[in-house]
This record gives sequence, structure tokens and C-alpha cells, in this order.
Amino acid sequence: MSDLAIQQFSKDERVIKDEDFEYFQSLVFKLAGITLSDKKRDLLLTRLTTHLKKINLGSYSDYRNYLQGLPKDHEEWQSFINLMTTNKTDFFREIRHFDYIEEVLIPKWIQAKKTEVKVWSAACSTGEEPYTLAMFLEAKLPVGMSYKIMASDIDTNVIEKAKNGVYSMGKESEIPHEYRKNSIDYGRGEIADWFRIKHSLKNKITFFNLNLVDQSLEGEKFDLILCRNVMIYFSRAVVEQVANNLARACGDDGILFIGHSESLQGTKTPWKVSTASVYSKNRR
Repeated sequence: MSDLAIQQFSKDERVIKDEDFEYFQSLVFKLAGITLSDKKRDLLLTRLTTHLKKINLGSYSDYRNYLQGLPKDHEEWQSFINLMTTNKTDFFREIRHFDYIEEVLIPKWIQAKKTEVKVWSAACSTGEEPYTLAMFLEAKLPVGMSYKIMASDIDTNVIEKAKNGVYSMGKESEIPHEYRKNSIDYGRGEIADWFRIKHSLKNKITFFNLNLVDQSLEGEKFDLILCRNVMIYFSRAVVEQVANNLARACGDDGILFIGHSESLQGTKTPWKVSTASVYSKNRR
């Protein structure tokens, strides 16, 4: 890219043509089911600007033309998805869900004489949710009952971070004291500002890339699925589609957790409300 192109992009990087913004809006919806409102224009520009400089393109129109000329299997499509997804998560987020596991689900699993519990963290981001599940189930499940956790996300970058299982010490405070000894190893010396999840927990989790909008795990029959704080980015039609995909991967007695600010109200799915943000699957 010429010096002139760099200067021009720097000058106009906060400006995008309406037709280019509309193209990216429709593309995000098509690829990830995410509804990008007009109010998110600045967010889109912020996320694209650095990337366009990195790949030596001088404008948003150039990037649009570049994408339109790519084959469907080109790696840039995944790069675009990674740029557009939001990844905010914490250890032990929405603690009431874990209270529900302990007070309602574990007694139910014991009564059903389950020897293995299967859980899917369906939008695991950088891994805090599935690792929290592993910490919690390791501590709370009775002797003789094991667990298996599947963890997926549409963003390949966060999946790699999750697999690594290394976090800054700034996140240690999110983990209650009683879980730390058996769950994390602390760095020393030059890496004293970091901790990692113990291998004994990491080995219980399978991480993989998956798009919830057009993919499901229909061969599985999960006892519990967590899909929290994801559907707020979807249109009602996409929420219904995703909820039905999740239902096909869940056993008849399975439970779905969604975010406390989310709802399946107005959708046609097999899910019925058990309590706030907790759904059970109708028997058929």
C-alpha cells in the first residue's frame, strides 16, 4: 500500500459509505446470525480499522471488494467473524445458575442414577465458563458420578485462548477461595502475574469451533447446555433457530441456561420455563 493510501485511510478511517456498512451488516448476520444495528457503526469501524491496515487495504470499500472476490473456504471469512464477535466473560458468572445445579440438578441426577453427566458450554469464549463448570462439578458431584464438558465458540481466536487455559492474576479474584487450591497452578518468577488451569480439569473439556446458527451437536444428548449472553445479539428468528438447534442436542430431561437478560418468549421451541433464565425440554 502506498504512503498516500496510508495517509488517506488514516484521515478517513472513521468514515464509511452507507452501502459498505450495509454490506458488512448483512454479512455479519449471514455468517454469525448477529444483528448489527446502525448504532454499532462506530464499533464496526473500530474493529475493522486495525485489521485493514494489517492486511494493507486502504478503505472499507477495498475490504468489501476483497471479501466479495474470495472463495467460500478462504480463511479471511473466519477472520471477519472473529473481528465481529464480542467476548466478555468471567469465572463463576451468574452464580445463581451454579446454585441451581447444586440444589436442583445434582439431586435429580443422583435420583436418576447417572454415572456420567454431559454438559455443553455452547458459547465458551476464552474458557472461563467451561473451566468454572469443571471446578464446580469436580467439587459437587458425588463419588461415582463423572462429567464430560464440551465447549464451543464461533471465534477461533478465543478457542485457542481457552485451550491454553492461562489467565492473568487479575482474574483470580473471580474464583472463590475454596476452588483455587484444586483448580489452578500459579506462575513463578517472570510469569508470577499469571495462573493456569490444572491439567486434571483441562482434560475433562473438549474445545472446538462451532457456529450455533447453522450447526448443532445432534448426535449428543446433553444433560445441561449453557448458552448465556449470546442470544442478545440475535434477531428473534435467529434466537428460535438456535434454541431449536440446542434442543436437538439435549436429552429429554435436559436443561438449558441462558443469560439473565435473555428470553425465549415468543419463540416456537421445545423449551419451557423452569425458573428465571432456566429452561427444561418438553417431552414428546
